Amino acid sequence: MHQKQFPLKGFPKRFFKGSLCFFPCLLLLVIGIQCFKVDLLTDCVNRSPRIEGPFGGEAVEALDVLMKKDLRRLIDLEALCNTPDGKIDINCSGRLFSMETTLDRGLQSYMLKVIQRSQSPLIGFVAMDPATGQILSMIDSKKVNRAKSVCLSSQFPAASIFKIVSAAAAIDHCNISGDTELTYNGSAHTLYKNQLTDRINRYTNSISLKTSFAKSINPVFGKLGIFRLKKDLIEEYANRFGFNQPIDFEFPVEPSRISVGHDPYHWAELACGFNRKTLISPIHGAMMAAVIVNEGKLVEPTIIGFITDDQKNPVYVGSTNIIRQVISPKASREMKELMAATISRGTCSSTFIGCRRDPILSKLSIGGKTGSINDKRDELHYDWFVGFCAEKAGTRKLALAVLVVHDKLLREKSQKFARRAMRYYFRKSRG
Repeated sequence: MHQKQFPLKGFPKRFFKGSLCFFPCLLLLVIGIQCFKVDLLTDCVNRSPRIEGPFGGEAVEALDVLMKKDLRRLIDLEALCNTPDGKIDINCSGRLFSMETTLDRGLQSYMLKVIQRSQSPLIGFVAMDPATGQILSMIDSKKVNRAKSVCLSSQFPAASIFKIVSAAAAIDHCNISGDTELTYNGSAHTLYKNQLTDRINRYTNSISLKTSFAKSINPVFGKLGIFRLKKDLIEEYANRFGFNQPIDFEFPVEPSRISVGHDPYHWAELACGFNRKTLISPIHGAMMAAVIVNEGKLVEPTIIGFITDDQKNPVYVGSTNIIRQVISPKASREMKELMAATISRGTCSSTFIGCRRDPILSKLSIGGKTGSINDKRDELHYDWFVGFCAEKAGTRKLALAVLVVHDKLLREKSQKFARRAMRYYFRKSRG
């Protein structure tokens, strides 16, 4: 089928340095068989006497140990492909290695079919286990030539999903709760300088932080940025959530970016996401959602479960690595309420209407945050959903990030893809 051509001028120039091929990005690691030589493998391994077995048993002897940084040297993004069972056998100059990913085969296959039907220029979808960091699904859909991986590229404005950072900082550090009453004047979705004062008059609106977050009220978050958070706290909590820092993953990931200046109006723009210079990748968006549902902990993502050699010795074992405690458990519980309000009465309410009667969604605690912004030429529309769901009577949880880049024709929104993923992953047949 002939691939539709889209003009390149509306996309960031740095974004178009990757492949010409369509990359459905199951992100199953296929190590280039032809270029994976024994001497390269020998160069990048470390000797270690013992390593925990991939099946949870006692530690076993390990001949060679690969680290994430070693795997990145061997990854060929052009060679990524779909494997039906999540297992790959690698023949390296006569030596056989077996690899298994962390992907949930059912969810990956289902969401791939759903997303591939969309004609939006770019879609990035990431679902992860928030407690372990295991990637359960990762999909790129690209109807644009020369596009790099959507999920791993931080070329996209964070928009209002940065309100997650701002709200978390205010709750964690500024003695503010979801019920704290805040004020604003003027329109809810603009950010004029005359809206960012402390004046109170008969036109002033009083609103809780929870409702401000759910409905994405820009001037409320702008005033938080100027009067409560300021430069130091915006910068500190952005760093805590992982901005301006490398992400340790089996694939190279571009760090998300934020730059905090000294102008108070700039603080307002950053705090509410009303700018195009705060950039984030979908995989980082899923990590941010995981913080909220993981008692405030930021966890490293991993997509490789284990790799074993021809003697069944593990040479690589994926592990759960907690990066840091981003916010307190109490603050994370407050944030869950704010994100739940987005679903029940905020910007996601129309998508999740009727979920209390849905046989699957009614059994879940669901939270999220949307974000949207146009590019400078108004040719592209960036549409985000970052959120989570968790069983009310169980232990399974899911952290999600969905980015849809629309052209002038708006198609299925990001939050609808998230809803489909939640329903499928927690369907009855899963027990």
